[in-house]
This record gives sequence, structure tokens and C-alpha cells, in this order.
Amino acid sequence: MSAALLEDVLVPAGPGPAHSRARRRGRRLLGLVVPVLLLATWYVVSDREILSTRLLPGPGTVATALAEFFTGDRNDTLAGVVPFTGAGPEHLAASLTRCGVSWLLAVLVGSVVGLLLGLSSLARDLLDPILNALRAVPLFAWLPLALVWFGLGEGAARAIIFVGALWPVLVAVGDATARVPRGHVETARMLGTPRRWLWRKVYLPSALPEVVTGLRLSLTLAWTCVIVGELSGTDRGVGAMMSAARETGRTEQVVVGIVVFAAVGLLADLVLRGVTARWVRWSRA
Repeated sequence: MSAALLEDVLVPAGPGPAHSRARRRGRRLLGLVVPVLLLATWYVVSDREILSTRLLPGPGTVATALAEFFTGDRNDTLAGVVPFTGAGPEHLAASLTRCGVSWLLAVLVGSVVGLLLGLSSLARDLLDPILNALRAVPLFAWLPLALVWFGLGEGAARAIIFVGALWPVLVAVGDATARVPRGHVETARMLGTPRRWLWRKVYLPSALPEVVTGLRLSLTLAWTCVIVGELSGTDRGVGAMMSAARETGRTEQVVVGIVVFAAVGLLADLVLRGVTARWVRWSRA
């Protein structure tokens, strides 16, 4: 028996690229099972009136309201000042702008302070106690102070989103940088890396997997904090629409807001994961 034939018999062929792609697609489709089951349960509960439609509107009612939110004529307002019909793009743009600007600022500040904590034991001893104490303050506790400092409207909303998004980045960058193996640093020094560039050549690349996780958590928290920030007196934004809909008893419009928050949050996380995948591909090898 030839060596090639013997190898074919003893070593089973691994899955080819086509098989791997089909397997990945199958796993992605598997993720639709639970949402479909939840939607079917929701339909049954609504159709058989197990719960009052005032408490839980049916999927059809919510779908109609969602279509009106984005495509209807501007002829309906909530609580007198907050538009609903046809105002979806306007509300979504306002919320995305608040979230995006505040999140990017939180990432910048959190990364700088986190690197400082990870690289300097003196900074860690000085700042760690107060930062951990502030991190334990509930987000809603910052809202009255933000209203005093920034007044009703945009400033207070962005401040709340910034506070919520800051801590995951700061903690992830600080802890990941502090845990970089000392051997990596010493090797880089032996190879001639200047001390001032160690953070970029050694610490940041080694810490990237944990940093990416912190970025994902931070983005999710920033998006969930939008609704808290928009309770500060804004009249534009998905959270402002939901608050006004609650005041007027329009439950289906509240559910529309939940659907929009869920869809945008999922899409944002997928985009962030796609953008950062190449940064951490080496850690999965």
C-alpha cells in the first residue's frame, strides 16, 4: 500500500471551507429559534387575550405603530410636544447622536485613565479608591446633579450617557494593562523599544482582547443610558418618545421604543465586533 493511500485511510479528511461556511450559517440560523418562539408566544397571548391589550399590545398592533413611527404623516404628538407619527428618523438620529458623541468621549477618557492606572502604581494607589467609590454610585443618582449642573435638555442627557459608558472602558483598560506579563515588557526592552513607546508596542496590543470586551460593554451601557438621559427634559429621542407615550397610555408606542432600542443595540454590537475582530484574531489562535 502506498504512503499516500495509507495516509488517506488513517487520517480522516477535515471539513473543507464550504463545509465550515455551511456550519457557521447553520449556527447563525439557530440564533433565530428563540426570537421566533418568543414572537409566537406573544401572538398566542395576545390573540387569546390572556393579558389585556392595554398591558401587552399584539404583534400586529405594534408592527402598525412601528410603521407609522417611521413612515407616517406628521399629524400626531405625545404629551403635546413630542411627535410620534413619522418622527422615527428624527428621534433615532437624536438618540444616536447623543449616544455616539458621549460614548466616544467616554472611550477616550476611560482609555487614558485606564492606561495611567495600569502603568503607574502611584496613580493606582492615588486614584483607585475614589474611582471605585464613584463607580458604585447608581446611574439614576447622577441625574439630579446633572440637571443642576447642565440644566434641562441636551447637556444633562449627554453627561448621564458619558458616566454610564465610562466605567467599563476604564476598568477593562486598567486591569488588562496591569496584567500584561512582565516578560513581554522585558523582551521588548531587550529588543530596543524605548520606554516611552512600551504602552503602544507592548501594553496596548497585549491588553486588546479585554479592552474590546470593555468597549462592547461600554457601548451597550451607553445605549441603555440614552433613555435615562432623555428623561432630563428633552423632547426629541427614542427615550423621550417612550416617556411621553407612557404618560398618554400608548403602550404600543412604548413597545415600539423597546423594539427600536433592541434592534439598534444588536446592530451596533455586531458592527463593533466586526470592526475589532482583526485586532484580537491572534488571541483565538
